[in-house]
Amino acid sequence: MTTCRGMTGALSLFVAFSLASSLVAFGQVPAQSAPLQSSASLAPAAGEPVPPGGIPLGPLIVYPGIDLSYGHNDNLFSSNINKGSSSQTTVSPYAKAEAKVGPHTFDAAFRLDDVRYSSSPADNYSVYSLLGNANFVFSGRAGLRMRAEYRHGVDPRGSTDRLGSATPDEYVNQGVEGIFSYGALGAQGRIEIDGGAYSRRYQNNRLTTQVSDRDTTQLGGTFLWRVAPKTELLALAQMRSIDYALDTSTQSSTEMRYQVGAKWDATAKTTGIVKYGILDKKFNNSGRTDFSGSSWDAAVRWSPLTYSVLDFNTSKGTNESTGTGDFLVTQSYGVTWNHAWNSRLSTIALANWRKDDFLGTGGGRVDKTSILGVKAAYQWQRWLRFGAEYTTSDRVSNPNTFDYTRHLWLFTVGATL
Repeated sequence: MTTCRGMTGALSLFVAFSLASSLVAFGQVPAQSAPLQSSASLAPAAGEPVPPGGIPLGPLIVYPGIDLSYGHNDNLFSSNINKGSSSQTTVSPYAKAEAKVGPHTFDAAFRLDDVRYSSSPADNYSVYSLLGNANFVFSGRAGLRMRAEYRHGVDPRGSTDRLGSATPDEYVNQGVEGIFSYGALGAQGRIEIDGGAYSRRYQNNRLTTQVSDRDTTQLGGTFLWRVAPKTELLALAQMRSIDYALDTSTQSSTEMRYQVGAKWDATAKTTGIVKYGILDKKFNNSGRTDFSGSSWDAAVRWSPLTYSVLDFNTSKGTNESTGTGDFLVTQSYGVTWNHAWNSRLSTIALANWRKDDFLGTGGGRVDKTSILGVKAAYQWQRWLRFGAEYTTSDRVSNPNTFDYTRHLWLFTVGATL
């Protein structure tokens, strides 16, 4: 009975924590949708000092901040004809909150990105998101990680294959996902059960966007078997159902993924996870083209020095069509190098390559996109940093009417308390 009351109280706290964090964020900052990244340690226990930049608010420690950028984009519409060159200004206030109750930990973030183009005000947009994470520890063997998301985002003009509109397509994503794990750390075998449900609903340009409204649910399981102190083999099976809301849509489908792989932390310098297997995608409508083929996911981190880190990643899977073909098969490869030259100056260099095959009815198109970028940041004070970045994107397509090249320059300022 005590355990049940504790679990119920912790779950209730997660809901209340997410709501409280959103109110804090609305009261101090609005924000964008980027993956939640905690920039500070979890909230300290009573009597412990609050970390720099934090504001105590009941059981929470809140970390507000703001990012500003100004730069130039020479191809707003990802086109080789109508490029839409413009300077751009982005204001991104945010707030992050953290809390700890017994063995359970919680964090949440609210972020807004307000983007303005001097030469194309019709393409101005604001995107914001509220993300919440909870890590429940029920015992030394059982735990539950949960993630909830509410995001108001946009598809900029030229980023999809829908018929052209006068403004970006706005949508709302919302949902929740979780992973229940059973098995003590260091045990010979462990299992993980994952599940989630998300919905996407477009808010404007409904003549062309209503066909993309959809609900996605997934359920899967992973078995991990320890073969060395820091190495585990794994096998997973996962089902994903994609249901389009429009009654006349024929894009609804079910995907089954089966993979095997390995997860390791072999040395202080190398960690990684690699999964390889098959993916089956079957449409509810027989007029669509089904798919069965290989799929993989891999992420490896190499840290040759404490201040220098290389991240390698690659994946192959399916993506939903926005007009051309029945679906896409996407392969991606990337490398990112983070290096701290001293206590104040750091740089990031990245290179990504992606291939999209448009398959099924109306398919046959192939896009190959490469992205190169470099960023530099100077931490002038603990609470203030300056930066600059440059990114170039290049797409070669069949047919070549979809080719484009884009250059983006940005100067940035970031401030916290």
